[in-house]
Amino acid sequence: MPVHLDEHGSGSLNGTWEFYPGDHDRSALPTLQPDQITVPGLWEAQGHLELDGVAWYRLRFVLADASGWWTLRFAAVMDVAEVWLNDHPLGRHEHPFTPFEFAITGHLVAAENVLEVRVTDPPVDDPFHLRSAHGKQGWANHVFPSPPNLYLTYGGIWQGVTLRRHGPVVARDLFIDSDPDDLTVRVELVNTSASAVLATVGLRAVDMVAERAVELPPGGTQTLTFALGATEAARWSPEEPTLHDALLDVRVDGAPADSQRVRFGLRTVRLDGTRMLLNGEPYRMKSVLVQGFRAEELYAEGTREAIVAEVLAARDLGFTMLRLHIKAFDPVYLDVCDELGMLVHCDLPVAEPIAHEEIGDGTELSRRCVDAIGEQVRRDRNHPGIVLWSAMNELGLDRDGVREWDIYEQFARTLYAAVSDLDPTRPAIENDWMEPDPKRVFCSPILTAHWYGRLHADYLERLERQAAEWKDIGKPLYVTEFGDWGLPDLPLLPNAPFWDSHDLYAAGLAAARWPATIARFVRETQRYQGLSDRLQIEVFRRHDHVGGYCLTELTDVPHELNGLLDLHRRPKQFAVEEIRRANQMVLPMLRLTNLAVSAGDVLAASLHISNDGGPLDDVEVSLRFGGAVNVPRDESVVDLRVGGLPPHAVTANGRLSIRVPQVAGNHDLLVELRSGGRLVSQNRYPIHVVSHPSAPYDVSLAGVVGDRTAEALEQVGARLRDDAVVLVVGEAALDSGTSARAREHLARGGTVLVLAQEVEAALHFPVAARLSAVETAWGSSVFHFTIGAAALPSLPRRDVLVGEESTVQARSVFVEVGDRPFPDEPVVIAYKPVPGSLTGTVVGGHRVGDGRLLLCQYRLVRQAVAGDAGARGLLADLVTWAAAPRPPTRSERTVKDDGRGLTYYSYEPTS
Repeated sequence: MPVHLDEHGSGSLNGTWEFYPGDHDRSALPTLQPDQITVPGLWEAQGHLELDGVAWYRLRFVLADASGWWTLRFAAVMDVAEVWLNDHPLGRHEHPFTPFEFAITGHLVAAENVLEVRVTDPPVDDPFHLRSAHGKQGWANHVFPSPPNLYLTYGGIWQGVTLRRHGPVVARDLFIDSDPDDLTVRVELVNTSASAVLATVGLRAVDMVAERAVELPPGGTQTLTFALGATEAARWSPEEPTLHDALLDVRVDGAPADSQRVRFGLRTVRLDGTRMLLNGEPYRMKSVLVQGFRAEELYAEGTREAIVAEVLAARDLGFTMLRLHIKAFDPVYLDVCDELGMLVHCDLPVAEPIAHEEIGDGTELSRRCVDAIGEQVRRDRNHPGIVLWSAMNELGLDRDGVREWDIYEQFARTLYAAVSDLDPTRPAIENDWMEPDPKRVFCSPILTAHWYGRLHADYLERLERQAAEWKDIGKPLYVTEFGDWGLPDLPLLPNAPFWDSHDLYAAGLAAARWPATIARFVRETQRYQGLSDRLQIEVFRRHDHVGGYCLTELTDVPHELNGLLDLHRRPKQFAVEEIRRANQMVLPMLRLTNLAVSAGDVLAASLHISNDGGPLDDVEVSLRFGGAVNVPRDESVVDLRVGGLPPHAVTANGRLSIRVPQVAGNHDLLVELRSGGRLVSQNRYPIHVVSHPSAPYDVSLAGVVGDRTAEALEQVGARLRDDAVVLVVGEAALDSGTSARAREHLARGGTVLVLAQEVEAALHFPVAARLSAVETAWGSSVFHFTIGAAALPSLPRRDVLVGEESTVQARSVFVEVGDRPFPDEPVVIAYKPVPGSLTGTVVGGHRVGDGRLLLCQYRLVRQAVAGDAGARGLLADLVTWAAAPRPPTRSERTVKDDGRGLTYYSYEPTS
């Protein structure tokens, strides 16, 4: 049934359209039986998940009066749209995120009209896809296969369609530059008629009025500039996001021809040395990356209410900026950010996969990228929340050496100019890249880094060095991507969507021998994620020249699980608590080299305070252990009078020392900052207290020249004797010679403890074994957990490890021992979910004939010699386990918490 429009004719064409999947002849459409589809909306979100290529849309609508001048506007069609009205071809549009219009005067009739749109969604391997500005469609499908991931190529009329009646002259691209000291407004006028016209243009904005007359030839275009000058009207800021309206009226022969109303804000953005200044005040970027995927709408942003809730959730976490990632978001999203005072870093949709050989000027790829950038910048540059553009993201990642090519420099300069020529009011990033690399940044004043890592002391120390390296570069440095992983809640859904990962993780955890429920594992991975992300943020905040950070990401994308919220926007509770802490305006920080400390020892750390606000006077910082017992009051609380804190600066405040509790286990070290006696901020660190190592047992040693294992063993009280029942193979010392000695020892019924070895040493183990390197590609985390074995009392039992072993983590793990995935008695297991899943043993024991083989891939020797409490505790545990074994018992039980009969394993010591 055709749609009937009102007497004015103008209005929305959204609603139910006819839908014809497949590349049919247009003339055949009236003879086919159509499906029904809703506009706006992606066709994948409406049941056509496997449809790639072409589909047709058809709408019949009735006009009572077709006189006057008309425009047909599509807010966005993904990807390519070819449009016909009443059998007349209107034109083609090639960009998936931005609006386009057709002048349709003369093609409408005062009766039934037929609108037909041929929509093409090029598959990921289509040459057109590689030659277009497609955003994140089809990104990394070799790593994240789609489906079940959401990095599909999508299709459909996914934003609204409107029909508009107006006069002979229309106003387009009304741009207000937001400068309160010299406000300038530009507008493009188009004469859509076949006659010359005299148009009168009136402008009203912030209590100022201007009027101009302009002559336009038939079909002519002209840009008018209104220099309004300085204004005292209220400024826009994150704290007070005041918005104003600019009203533009066009009249021809005294009759209204067109009008536009545009919201804008008055504010300035500029760079000064290493800082961004917002309205003249220094600003540290506290950003989180938003991908724009949702569970129901897929690659669309949802309703206005959903967008408001998402932006408020980010603000509640302490973020002051959103990085809208590699696409032009629905303008409603930008409207909400403007209204709520949320700053925006807008990506433009140029990214991998791309036809690298065709990035030079004059190619179809270059033209499409420049056009896509131009359309998005023109559409969005009136939004005051936007303070930063990125012209492209990680271009060159999929092809080594591309960034060294001459055509890459040409491409970078061309795209940067496409942004800055249209919008000189904001800074822009050329290529949001993984390392600062100033020699390959040709125009932009900003350097970026994508520094992904994990909760590991070596990584955090490397991050400190990386940040310090760029101290004197004289340009802003933003860490525009970083972040660790934590699993979302994994409920069992009766009608699971295609991207649901419950079965994948349930099966993986069962195979990995996690001894508790899925919910418990999920909860602990979120604790890991939060602490890892916070400690990385603290590195950035300790370095005053690092202008800010952007955490990847706000919400999960299955199966990329580094979101603080899941795909349904439900918070990962432990993770979000840590991020709120990290994003405080004033943050006192301890630079700790180790989160494991010996009971009763003195813990010393340097104190830094990052103040992203105004000056503070009479500042005092106190340290204490929460719930500390058996520690004298004068040693369990430390106070430091800091004095004044300068604004927008990081200060180093010397070293503090505090006595550690005598009770082994996990304790919170609390840091509180007060100004004038008023509590301003709090921070806390989970300190794992271990008993003083004591392993007074006889061991013999098989090592290599320069091996310090003997020294490490002596540190924990072990005694070296050639005839001991326990033989220790030193770290990286397993070769044909030491292997032969280990085999002989096992054959005599002895115990062999093999410390950490490289992957290549696997062929020398006394039992068939295979080692796999531990990698964190794509930011995916390797989670370590303990099972029920009591072999390592220095570690918590039946738990995901969060910081307790951050200084000794393994570079490789056992993925096969004998003819099985695990040794007889696994103690610490490594589990890495997709992508590149990994399950292996870090510490375990295995029976070899009459002997016992103990395996440990933690790197303990160097750290133990240096006094690392965690390393010493674990080494003492291993020696004790080898010399005075507890009889192992394995009991298996079936847990049916999800109705699937998944097998979990628990390990209990015998009585």
